Amino acid sequence: MNLEPIILTGGVVAVLLWAGLAAYVLHIDRRRTAARSVVAAILDTLSAADVRSVSTAERLTRVVPLLDRISRDMILHTAADGSTPRDTVDVLTTHLVERWGIYTLVREASFHRKSRDIWRRTASMKVLFHLNHPQVVDILSRAVESSSAEVASVGLTLLGTSSDERATGILIDALKQRKQSPSRIAVHLEHSPLRPAGAYRPLLRDADPLVRFWGATLLAEYPEFDWVESELALLVTDVDARVRKAAIQSLGRVGDEVAASAAMQLLRDPAAFVRAHAARALGELERSDTAPAVAELLGDHDWWVRTAAKHALEAMGSEIWPVLMRCLDHPDEFVRNGAAEVFQNLGILDSLIVMEAASDDPSHTKIDLLRRIAAAGGLRLTDSLIERSGTAAPRIRNLLTSMGLEQVGAA
Repeated sequence: MNLEPIILTGGVVAVLLWAGLAAYVLHIDRRRTAARSVVAAILDTLSAADVRSVSTAERLTRVVPLLDRISRDMILHTAADGSTPRDTVDVLTTHLVERWGIYTLVREASFHRKSRDIWRRTASMKVLFHLNHPQVVDILSRAVESSSAEVASVGLTLLGTSSDERATGILIDALKQRKQSPSRIAVHLEHSPLRPAGAYRPLLRDADPLVRFWGATLLAEYPEFDWVESELALLVTDVDARVRKAAIQSLGRVGDEVAASAAMQLLRDPAAFVRAHAARALGELERSDTAPAVAELLGDHDWWVRTAAKHALEAMGSEIWPVLMRCLDHPDEFVRNGAAEVFQNLGILDSLIVMEAASDDPSHTKIDLLRRIAAAGGLRLTDSLIERSGTAAPRIRNLLTSMGLEQVGAA
C-alpha cells in the first residue's frame, strides 16, 4: 500500500488547520486590541474637564456611540475595575442597567455554573455594590458561602467596606464558622466603616478559643470605650495562651491601670510569647514604675522575651537608668548585656562617652559608669560605639584604652 499520498494529504490538512488557528487567534487579538482602544477613548472622553462637569445622563449621551462598539462584558469589566474613576463607573453602570436591565446583573451576581463565569459574577457583585442595590448584602452573604475562593474573597471585601449594619453580622458569623480564613475576615472587620465594637463583645466569651482570640484582637481599635479594658482584662487568665497574648497585646494599646496590672501578672506566664507581649504592653503604656519587673526578663531563657524586655525598657525612657545600673552587676550575663544594650539604645552611653572623651578632666564617677556599661556590653558594644562616633573615634578609642577596655569581652 502506497502511504505517500495519505501522509501528504495529512500534512496538508495539518498545515491548513494550523494556519486557520493562527488566523483565528490573530483575529481575536486584533478585536481585543481594538476594544481596548475604544475603552481608552471612552475613559479619555469621560475624564475631560468639560464632560465631567455635566450630569451623568449627559455624559452617557457623549459616549453611547463608543459603548455600542464594544461588548457588554467589556463594559462590565471596565465598570468593575477598581482603577476606573467613580464618576466614570456611574456612567457605565447606568448604561448597563438601561440597556440590559438590573435583573441581569442580579442574576449574574447571585450564582455561577462554570468557572469561566466567576469573573462575571464578581464583576456584577461590584457593580451592584456600587449601585447600593437593596439585594446586594444578601448576594454578598451567599458569596461568602461560595466554594470559589475568588467569589468569597470579593464578597468579604465588599462587606468589609459596607455601611449596612447587616454586613458586620455576616462577617462575624463567617469568622465564627470559619467559612473563610479567620485572619482575612478579621482584616475586613478592622477596616469596616461601622466600627462595631459592641458586636465583638460576645466573642470574648465564645467557646472557641480562636474566636476569643480574634475578639480580643479586634477590640484593640476601640480605646474610646470604657468597658473594653475591663473585658479584655478578664482574658488574661484564659486557658488558651493565644487568647492571653491577644488580650494583653490589645490592652497595651487601649488600657491604663487595669492593663498594667494584667501585664504584670503575665510577666510570669508559662508561654514565652505571652511574657514577651506582656513586657511590650508595659512599654507601650510607658509604665516606668514596672521597669524592675520587666528588667528581670532580660535573663529569660527565651531570646524573644529578652528582646521584648529590652524594647519595653527603651520605650519607658531614660528615667529608668537606676534600674539598668543595678542590672550591670547582675550575675546573669544576659541581664548585664541586655542592660548595657538598653543604655546604648537610649543614647545614654553615647552622651556620656562623647562628653568624657572631650573633657580634659574626665569625671571618675562617670568613667566608672562607662567602664561598667562597656564591660557588661562586651567587645561588640565598644566596637559599635567607636563606629558611630565619626570624627571623635580616635579620642573615644583612647578613652576606652585608658579604661582598660580596648579588648573588652563580656565579663
